[in-house]
Amino acid sequence: MDDSSDRGIWAPYEAFYIQAMLFNTRSAVVSIESVSTTLEQISRDLSGDALAQLDRSALLGELQNIILQAAALSRYFWPVRQGREARASQLRAALDVADDNPLKNRDLRNEIEHFDEKLDAYLSDGIAGYMFPEFVGPLPENDGVPTHIFRAYYLDVGLFEMLGKRYEIEPLAHEILRVHDRLLVADRNGGRLGGS
Repeated sequence: MDDSSDRGIWAPYEAFYIQAMLFNTRSAVVSIESVSTTLEQISRDLSGDALAQLDRSALLGELQNIILQAAALSRYFWPVRQGREARASQLRAALDVADDNPLKNRDLRNEIEHFDEKLDAYLSDGIAGYMFPEFVGPLPENDGVPTHIFRAYYLDVGLFEMLGKRYEIEPLAHEILRVHDRLLVADRNGGRLGGS
């Protein structure tokens, strides 16, 4: 089978796509579970100690990994290069991924795929005001002074921010979990997409 053709996935090769995508979903599931556990601990803690003792870097790293894995999955369903549409269409159909899916967010993909360039651009104009490399807490109120946050998670609204762009984590997490379950079924079905 010619790699550059747009003929879809030959049945014996479906297992390779399933395993490749499971690599991404498994990593994301570990992060989703870690974030969920941490957020539950924070929400149950009336003293505020859990938030005070929180390893912010670890939590933000898990959130960033969810976004990274979502972007990786997105490429399977909506490829950048020409000549991959039949494969992408076959995967979308087999895993019930519609075009309004949260994984299709191109902004999210571009932010991750070109993160180094986005960081250069973000810092190139010079920034002034409040600067935080990391923040976890409620969405800050606007007091007129610009706030620049490298990575943040706003507990009260469930948004992850990176370089000034905000992303809803919950819809991504739900979709990753759903796709993960479908891939596991396909894997148990002998590495075939049709049975998912």
